[in-house]
Amino acid sequence: MNGQAMTKERIVNMLDELPPEHLYDVQQFLDFLRFKSQKGSEPSAVALGGLLEGYHFSDEEIAQARREMWSRVGRETE
Repeated sequence: MNGQAMTKERIVNMLDELPPEHLYDVQQFLDFLRFKSQKGSEPSAVALGGLLEGYHFSDEEIAQARREMWSRVGRETE
């Protein structure tokens, strides 16, 4: 039996020993590893395609939006 097959067998045995409530965590980790290993998984920019065309925001409106946004930071976890 080669090293890769032994590793897979060991992983399966470890999965069998895990409590069922931890299997979801393993699945999430495997999904992450699969995503990470995909070719071209570099983050890409999203084209807004003129989404805000025709809107004009004053410096004060932008500053107010920033204050509102930053005032919420950290509150979601409380």
